[in-house]
Amino acid sequence: MNVRWKQILHLLLTSEKSLTSQELAAELHVSSKTIRNDIKNLQPLLSDYGLEIVSVRGKGYALTDNDQKKMAVFLQHHMEQDIPVEPEDRVHFLMETLLLQTDYIKIDEIMEKIYVSRSTLQNDLRQVRKILADYQLTLKQKPNYGIKVEGDEMQIRFCIAEWLFQQSISLLRHDMDLPILNKKDLNMISNTILSNLRQSKIIISDINLHNLITHLAISIRRLRENNTIQTEIDDASLQDTMEYQVAQKILREIEEDLFITFPYNEVAYLTIHLMGTKLLSPEDSTTETHQVIDAEILRLSEQIIKRIDQQYEFHLQEDEELKLALALHLKPAMNRYQYQMNMRNPMLDEIKMNYPLSFEAAVAGSEVLIEEKSIKINEDEIAYLALHIEVAQERRKQLLSNKKRCLIVCASGMGSAHLLKYKLKNMLSEDLVIVGTTEMHNLKYHSLDYIDLIITTIPIPWDTEKPVIQVSTILGKTDLSKIKDLLSKGKDMTDHYLYESFTYLQQDFKHPDSILHFMCNEIYKAGFSNDNYLDSVLKRENYAPTSFGNLVAIPHPLDPENTHTFWSVMTLVKPIKWGNKPVQLIFLLSIQKGKQKEIKSMFEELGDLLEDKDLIQRLIACTTFKQFKHTLQQWKGL
Repeated sequence: MNVRWKQILHLLLTSEKSLTSQELAAELHVSSKTIRNDIKNLQPLLSDYGLEIVSVRGKGYALTDNDQKKMAVFLQHHMEQDIPVEPEDRVHFLMETLLLQTDYIKIDEIMEKIYVSRSTLQNDLRQVRKILADYQLTLKQKPNYGIKVEGDEMQIRFCIAEWLFQQSISLLRHDMDLPILNKKDLNMISNTILSNLRQSKIIISDINLHNLITHLAISIRRLRENNTIQTEIDDASLQDTMEYQVAQKILREIEEDLFITFPYNEVAYLTIHLMGTKLLSPEDSTTETHQVIDAEILRLSEQIIKRIDQQYEFHLQEDEELKLALALHLKPAMNRYQYQMNMRNPMLDEIKMNYPLSFEAAVAGSEVLIEEKSIKINEDEIAYLALHIEVAQERRKQLLSNKKRCLIVCASGMGSAHLLKYKLKNMLSEDLVIVGTTEMHNLKYHSLDYIDLIITTIPIPWDTEKPVIQVSTILGKTDLSKIKDLLSKGKDMTDHYLYESFTYLQQDFKHPDSILHFMCNEIYKAGFSNDNYLDSVLKRENYAPTSFGNLVAIPHPLDPENTHTFWSVMTLVKPIKWGNKPVQLIFLLSIQKGKQKEIKSMFEELGDLLEDKDLIQRLIACTTFKQFKHTLQQWKGL
């Protein structure tokens, strides 16, 4: 394809209207006949891609509607460049182009690169401006010069790092290739950082190492373009840290290799990053760990676990490993917050999808930081906390095993109680743990927190809120069958949580807020919630979107305050954007006050559902409550 053909296609693609052969000829300094011949010769080439240049009588030539994607494929095959097709791809291209260019760039120049019209480009730039605003940056436009990014130098660097991180998964596979520096310089930076960290016995994760290399590479690129950090990092305490000494040594070595000079602010800037990434070695003893964590951080860690236990009853307050793990994460996390550093979590989506309950617990725990330190961490940091909580829960599961925990109630004396206990142990030891025995009159004073069921030889005349099986002291075959049935039977969640009056299928809402207002108000009108329910749900949503992936959102209040425990369910005709994910199936949780344990069973059910893409599609397709309920029951094998 010759240069003039490309120019014709570019003019047609970027024009808001049809162009006559005379207009094209004038633009390209050729005759109208030449233009007509060129278009005639272009047609067979375009037809292979389902494209066509049509001639509109009285108006001129135009590409057929909705051909932009096909044209991009065509151009990629016939021009030696990648052209962004989707709007989000163009936005990323624009972000990278503008952030990595210090000088102005003209609108026409950008249009030529991505083959879009001026109006399409202006729409994309509106999205770019919104993104830049999150970093307190602006897009300055100057007549005859073009556009460029303006703002605080540290914010520009953080923004570059975020956008590079989002697209640099290869870097996590140790393939060092960033568009800001050549591979040789990147490898030198990586080796210099690693050698100095090893000498200083500073241990950091692979992700944090990647962050450190990225930020240092950005600093070098910006310094070479005479962009230095102007905001004074006036923190004398930085110079007294070991990280400051390491930062000085790293930068001195890089200065010698790259013939560049780092001013004080750059040393302080790298120190801040080191303070925000430092970990302890896993071989460090508990005593050594306590020595490097100040008492206030440990106290915060304890308060976070206490808050989680209060809301979710995980019983983790005795877990010393969790306390230390949270404390070790909190210290650098608070440094990152203090200096407005960004730390992307590449596992965020996976954590939210696979460990939704631990993520919710981490959100609840993060409230402690807001209340006590006025620190609001983002969902990337929350997801790291969630990982620690998930590990602690797995640790606890291993301690308790997967066996049901049982309490025996017997009226005929301790001898018969022990006989029943030993029979149960002998016959059901693989499925049942006997926690203890008690008399009925003492049962009300017995903690049932860790009890899954009660086996009794006499009727219990009140609701224990635990499954109760009455058996004879001799434990016959019928008694054993009853116990085995209970141990193997799964709860029918459709009867327990699903109500037709709170199920809304094939709805046409466009925004999460309107959905939450509608669903919460319906629950309030039914008398099942107080007037704070909607505010609590929206407040939870403000911490981090409850869209967990696979088209599912699970909004819920921060604290259980309702009169009943159930799901309010909605499906949508079309997916909507919820946070940064598409959502078409919503489970709004209503949890009875004082029944925190219900949250865990709800999330266990929904956690399994989240992983089944086929089930989610079948639920979304349902048009009646009966069909929806039957689909869930089939899935559960009920």
